[in-house]
Amino acid sequence: MYKEIMEKITTRQELSEAEISALIAGINDGSVSDIQIAGFQVALLMKGASLKETAYIAKAMRDNCVPLKPNATGDLMDTCGTGGGLSTFNISTATAIVAAAAGIPIAKHGSRSIASLSGSADVLEALGVNIQLQPHEVERLIEEIGIAFLYAPLFHPVMGKVLPPEQDLGIKTIFYSIIGPLINPAFAPRHLLGVYKPELLDIVTYVAKEMGYTNAMFVHGLDGLDEISLLGKTRINHLKSGEIITTEIAPEDFGLSRCGLADIKTGTPDVNAQTINDVFSGKINGAKRDAIVLNAAGALMVGGKADNFKMGIEYARELIDDGSAARKLRQLREASNSFGGSV
Repeated sequence: MYKEIMEKITTRQELSEAEISALIAGINDGSVSDIQIAGFQVALLMKGASLKETAYIAKAMRDNCVPLKPNATGDLMDTCGTGGGLSTFNISTATAIVAAAAGIPIAKHGSRSIASLSGSADVLEALGVNIQLQPHEVERLIEEIGIAFLYAPLFHPVMGKVLPPEQDLGIKTIFYSIIGPLINPAFAPRHLLGVYKPELLDIVTYVAKEMGYTNAMFVHGLDGLDEISLLGKTRINHLKSGEIITTEIAPEDFGLSRCGLADIKTGTPDVNAQTINDVFSGKINGAKRDAIVLNAAGALMVGGKADNFKMGIEYARELIDDGSAARKLRQLREASNSFGGSV
């Protein structure tokens, strides 16, 4: 199987869904070696994965994850982005907490940072959240408090096998830049997903649509952010009920002031955790709060809690000001540490 697949890739032929499914399953069960994984990654990178191949890989990766099936009230939502580009503090993680405070069931997928100082797993640990949980414990958190963190390495064994060759070879393939954010192991059909390159926006949107996403915003700050940007304009692909609407927004459209990267740049996990705590407690206002509010507005729209950005911004401010976001974070911290054992 592997030799036939490599022959097709090296002669620039498109792989079928069955071939990709067999390859990913082989990586998962160990029948494809580390050297063969590296060969496949380099060959696919040089050929360039088509949109169909990218969608097939994403589907196969999700088929080989450790699945989660919480009994949630309403469709689950994720706020995991691609990472990369200009590094801000952990805005998408704070956004997930605000959205959960609004009653949207959140399955926040993520990992440690590869390129920046602080990934979602890093900052949540600094906030006192236990990220090393068993699948049934994660399901219980979603069912009981409406939010859980899905630490990607615990649920995606294939990712654990494709990352080392990438790191050793010094290459970046579609597995982490495109596939990773789209393969939520709880199969969340709603998503606010930031991408760091403009050329990835339509690719990620296409793959998500092929995977059955029902309501999602795919966003790219035109200044290089994988968030809804407070620096300038943001391009948005809004996928809803099978239709895609593309728009551009700017902070001033909603009475918000633009800022510079220095105002919202990332720090260490401890620094970013303090920033989130201080925004939720009311100690920090200005750009950091506005960045969370603007992104939370998008999440509230995706989650069906706001009809537009103006309504979403007002609701996000309310959730912070009345202490709902802080209470949800405290609930997540306490509940995640209440289990007797961890992975």
